[in-house]
Amino acid sequence: MKREDFVSLKDWFKGFCESFYSSGREDRLNITLKERHSFSVLENMALLAPRHLESEDGVVLAEAVGLLHDVGRFPQYARYKTFRDSISVNHGTLGVETLVKEGPLARMNEDEYAILTQSVKYHNAYKVPTGLNAETVTHLKLIRDADKLDIWRVFIEYFDTDEADRPSAAALGLPLVGTCSDDVLRCIYNRRMVALKDVSTLDDYKLLQLSWIFDLNFSTSHKLLLERGYIGRILGNMPQVNDLESFLTACVKEKADG
Repeated sequence: MKREDFVSLKDWFKGFCESFYSSGREDRLNITLKERHSFSVLENMALLAPRHLESEDGVVLAEAVGLLHDVGRFPQYARYKTFRDSISVNHGTLGVETLVKEGPLARMNEDEYAILTQSVKYHNAYKVPTGLNAETVTHLKLIRDADKLDIWRVFIEYFDTDEADRPSAAALGLPLVGTCSDDVLRCIYNRRMVALKDVSTLDDYKLLQLSWIFDLNFSTSHKLLLERGYIGRILGNMPQVNDLESFLTACVKEKADG
């Protein structure tokens, strides 16, 4: 993708976001949350992609994936007033449907179109699916890392914000009980990702997010996670779990130094 084409795509996306603006305060907070997230993931992609892609066109395409990865969130929220896929719709799949309907990718060549749409479709999958070509897999792994790096920021800021100013849909409607489930903790200590079906409280959901460190794909992503201090900042808003921060930090350092 050429840089000038990406500039046009970014202009389209800004207009697309604005079409979901609402006079209602709650709706506006939730929509602007996803708009800011999209541009922040783009910034993360701009840090990651040049280190792992050889061509400038590939880097620009990765930035486009970063910008558009959550395009399905906007119609999802408009229809269902939630960001919880399990009670609404898969936002990755809806993202591709939205791009096809709106047509901002009409000028892309066939190969780039396939990479971008598959990256959007599968960015939120539990694991990278098999059967994709190598270039698509690289872009998909990049967006999965860039997305995680910003979701951690989003949730840290969520709990640092006055309750009245928090985007209501960000917490997925989970109760804040102040406890962590044994099954979720066991999954963490076994270095496995936590499944959403096993989450029953907001603290469990924080641990689910922290378990994503076992699905980061690039050493650069691990280094950014350490530099930004996200592990300690997330655990700082939770009941203390003995040695969990040191355990997770050590797991990340292994990959950052690898």
